[in-house]
Amino acid sequence: MPKAKKSGEKKTQYVFIRDPEYAWVPATKVSDNGKTAVVRVPQYGDEQDIICDGGASSAKYEDDEVPLKDYNRGVLPMQNVDENGNMRAFPDMVNLPFLHEPAILYNLKDRHVNGKPYTRTGDIIIAVNPFQWFKEIYTEKVRNRYARVLVWENTDGDPRNQVEPHVYETSALAYKGLAFDGHDQSILVSGESGAGKTETVKICMNHIASVQRGPTKGNVEDTKFSDPIVNRIMESNPLLETFGNAKTRRNDNSSRFGKYTQLQFDMGNASKKQFAADKASRMCNLAGSKCEVYLLEKNRVTTHDTTERTYHSFYQLLAAPDKEKAEIWSELKGTDYNSFAYIGTPPTDTIEGKKDGDHWQTTNEILETINVKGSSRRDLMRAMCVVLQLGNVSFMKDPKDDDRSVVKDRGEFDKLAGLMGVTNQDLVDCLTERTMKTRNETYKVPLNADVAKESADAFAKEIYSKLFLWLVRALNDATCAELNYEDGMSKNFGVIGLLDIFGFESFVRNRFEQLCINYANEKLQAKFTEDIFRSVQEEYEFEGIPLDEIKYDDNTDVLDLIEGKAGLLAMLNEECVRPKGNDDAFVAKALAANKKSPCLIASKTNRREFGIHHYAGKVMYDAEGFVGSNVDTLPTDLEECAVKSNNEIISKHLSNDKSSNLASKPKASTGKKAAPRRAKSNLVAATVWTKYKSQLMSLMNMLAQTNSRYIRCIKPNTYKKPSIMQHLSTIEQLRCAGVVAAVTLSRSAFPNRLDNSVVRFKFWQMWDKDKYPSDATPNMSPAEKLTCDCKALLKCALAPLAENDPKTGKPITIFVCGKTRSYFKMGALEFLESHRSQGLEVHAIQMQRIGRGFLTRKRLRGSQKARKHGVVMIQKWMRDMLAKKKAKKEMEKARKEKLKREAKLKKQREEEEWK
Repeated sequence: MPKAKKSGEKKTQYVFIRDPEYAWVPATKVSDNGKTAVVRVPQYGDEQDIICDGGASSAKYEDDEVPLKDYNRGVLPMQNVDENGNMRAFPDMVNLPFLHEPAILYNLKDRHVNGKPYTRTGDIIIAVNPFQWFKEIYTEKVRNRYARVLVWENTDGDPRNQVEPHVYETSALAYKGLAFDGHDQSILVSGESGAGKTETVKICMNHIASVQRGPTKGNVEDTKFSDPIVNRIMESNPLLETFGNAKTRRNDNSSRFGKYTQLQFDMGNASKKQFAADKASRMCNLAGSKCEVYLLEKNRVTTHDTTERTYHSFYQLLAAPDKEKAEIWSELKGTDYNSFAYIGTPPTDTIEGKKDGDHWQTTNEILETINVKGSSRRDLMRAMCVVLQLGNVSFMKDPKDDDRSVVKDRGEFDKLAGLMGVTNQDLVDCLTERTMKTRNETYKVPLNADVAKESADAFAKEIYSKLFLWLVRALNDATCAELNYEDGMSKNFGVIGLLDIFGFESFVRNRFEQLCINYANEKLQAKFTEDIFRSVQEEYEFEGIPLDEIKYDDNTDVLDLIEGKAGLLAMLNEECVRPKGNDDAFVAKALAANKKSPCLIASKTNRREFGIHHYAGKVMYDAEGFVGSNVDTLPTDLEECAVKSNNEIISKHLSNDKSSNLASKPKASTGKKAAPRRAKSNLVAATVWTKYKSQLMSLMNMLAQTNSRYIRCIKPNTYKKPSIMQHLSTIEQLRCAGVVAAVTLSRSAFPNRLDNSVVRFKFWQMWDKDKYPSDATPNMSPAEKLTCDCKALLKCALAPLAENDPKTGKPITIFVCGKTRSYFKMGALEFLESHRSQGLEVHAIQMQRIGRGFLTRKRLRGSQKARKHGVVMIQKWMRDMLAKKKAKKEMEKARKEKLKREAKLKKQREEEEWK
């Protein structure tokens, strides 16, 4: 036990030192002379007992002298401990006081041992496979809490500070980005086999389905919620696992294919959402899903290690009740695993705690849900039986001709012909002969027994791979929004994509499939590098923002080696089209063409072997079978025999490489007729690698159009046991994932950004220009004036968040204004958004005062005008009346005067007459 420190005693320095067996171990520094350091190393019982506790639980101490030149800048990395040497674990490793590789390792280990599988590193979630299920962190109540805090509530600062790290935060923020920002999202889940990628994707998908229901009360356990669309989408995962997953050495339920699931959302009326008062009015609803699959491992159909299994679907079929087996195929009744050569005795009949027979019932229920029933289901199951039966077909040398082959077991062969619905002769011909065509003639070449068996195996692999694609298309038909949502064909849907693709692989013997898998991981690592490092650094440099220098591994050299003009892909394709192309020639050409590449390794003992320095480490590849595996053309004889089959999957779908029926429709009218003619030429036929590269390019293009979020899955130990972490393998995975550099970047950079024009437009009401005047001058350009305005505005608006670094005493930079954008530390932008409405209230009242005054004056002015008009009318009427009265008087006066004149004249006439 360490002694208690006396008053005035020098403070103990708790450090880490390198260890060949455990990567890093804790120690205390005794002294150093600039070149070496003397350290006291606590000795623990085993690797799991090694913790940062100041040596309190150690059995003894050993002193050691370590060379400082082996450490960064000659300084031993410090532990994140308190004054007594006890570990201080952080949920967000961006907050680690001392940030380096051993600090990350022991922080993850502490949380893993204490039942906390998730740790945050900025925007990245690290998920350490606990190899056990923690029910308490996946309840409906917990789901609702993450949705409420991260999506629906308005909070000051970064809302993630209110919750523990969880994949739920990734799914919730992805939904938030789609619903409120209108940007498509993607979640990229990576890690080696057995790290828990597939399970993580399922957890995310379930949470997104929960979040899209809208705000709910956090304390309500809503277990009665059910939606047909959501149910079909959720049930798609176990179905694909049945037909695409298998038991491997590393993982009992390993995905042997890549999958990119696009959850489709009805975004609603964009114009209405723009002016919606609350978040609930701006939500988007899950409408359907589409799935793309990549590179199913065909070889596993015909061969697998004794400790492994082929695909789960075969074991489930053979574990079905005899009555159901007889309904599928009469010869299937009474069979077991050992009845078929491709299967053999399995190492286990239980996957994830359920027997194969129990899984069979679940699979049938899901098939019913996606409308694969009746004849469709029968064709699916019988196609699987064809694959199994092809493994039982055997050949031997023709006694009459050594170059020919004949069927060895007629009974098994007859079963296969009857199952396929073709004649025995047709089946014999397609498996034992090969049709060759020249310019002037067509002739058949006999195949020996070995080649005939290879032909049967190739047929089996092709049928299963196309059967798998047929199932994916049926699944997409049942779940895609275009076919299952109201007005689906006329709507543009928002997307949250979830990528679950095979992890990096390195075995004792690595084949063509491992090269393809590792190539895909190199492409994804390049995107991760671009997203997390390069794009941020280039953008900050352009904006004139200082960024701490960050060193990171760039895998451009590896990608150039694989997909360059003279790379492995080009060399292998060239060898595939040569009439006598072979594996040895491929390796020789690849080594000669890329001898200057620092990433290529030439084997000194095997001319058919080569190696690559991948981002995850060195991998040696055995090129035996590379040329054959890369050729993706099924012989014409087998194609013609397949067309004659009474099984629709075999007869009509062996040439369909699509994952979706929708995807093939637009291309049907754009010269599709020419495609078969091109495929007939061996010189231009697409190879497996070429098709795979095209798929990857399509995937990368789709991902480039989304806002990507990352979950890095870590496999803590090879024993698949809980609460155990092996240091060396975990460190290797952390290095491969770029976690150390990602934490460094997240800590020194600004994760949120807005255009300067948007900042001034959105937050102008929070700017007190008298207290925080702008430094803009008349001589500046408009962009420079805008930058100065934003600096003053944000300095005013973010003043409540201002604080000093406790270590240096200097102010912590909360924001930085660049040439065109403003950048914010975590929580700053959320603070602005949450307080924006408060600033708007003052201005809204002022606007309302002016508006009300205008309307009142307008109303009053209208009343005055009406009164004035009334007075004028009355005056008019009065004048008219007076004028009429006056005129009447004048007329009466004139009449009387006239009568008076007439009477006078009459009197005068009478007087004259009397005279």
